[in-house]
Amino acid sequence: MLNSTRGWLLAALTATSFLAACRKDEAPSADPAPYCELANRIVRPDGSAYVITNDPPSIRSAAVLGTGALKLELVSSTTVLHIDIDAAQLKHRDSALRGGELVGTYAWKSFDRPNDPAVVHYQFRWDGVTSVFPFSETTPQLTGNLTITAYDAKRHLISGRYELGAPNQLNPLPGSVAMFPLVTIRVYGKFDNVKVAI
Repeated sequence: MLNSTRGWLLAALTATSFLAACRKDEAPSADPAPYCELANRIVRPDGSAYVITNDPPSIRSAAVLGTGALKLELVSSTTVLHIDIDAAQLKHRDSALRGGELVGTYAWKSFDRPNDPAVVHYQFRWDGVTSVFPFSETTPQLTGNLTITAYDAKRHLISGRYELGAPNQLNPLPGSVAMFPLVTIRVYGKFDNVKVAI
């Protein structure tokens, strides 16, 4: 009887081990759903602000494995935000997308700081008018950063947040240009589980 029980126990343990091994070979689970937020704040010289909170925007990304460069584009009903990170300047090079080295804080490149790594361009649409702002090429100083908080090297998913302040910009709100010709444009939000297309 003892041998019989021992035999059943051994068979059960073998079957359990076999099933566990099979589960390891199963296809990986689906990627978590991406999510991002994008908000604009047009700040007038008197300190008052017009806040535009968009519905969750769509986001596209791409990366060049050979250089570690990363491109993000967030698109909403009013705003298009282009971000390019030249990770090669930060010595990430070929391993940036393999070893998770993209995690970190990236300063915005501006006219006065041409060697900072994150290039940002901004488009704002309102009442049928599109205003284009090549911030990194035309603005002397930008405030804020892009921060990548997580990078899943196996799934190629990134998460992070961004905050951008661009002072002394032409007012993109057509109805208030005459009263407030120059404003500070602030753009901020976050992104989670965004697929990096390699």
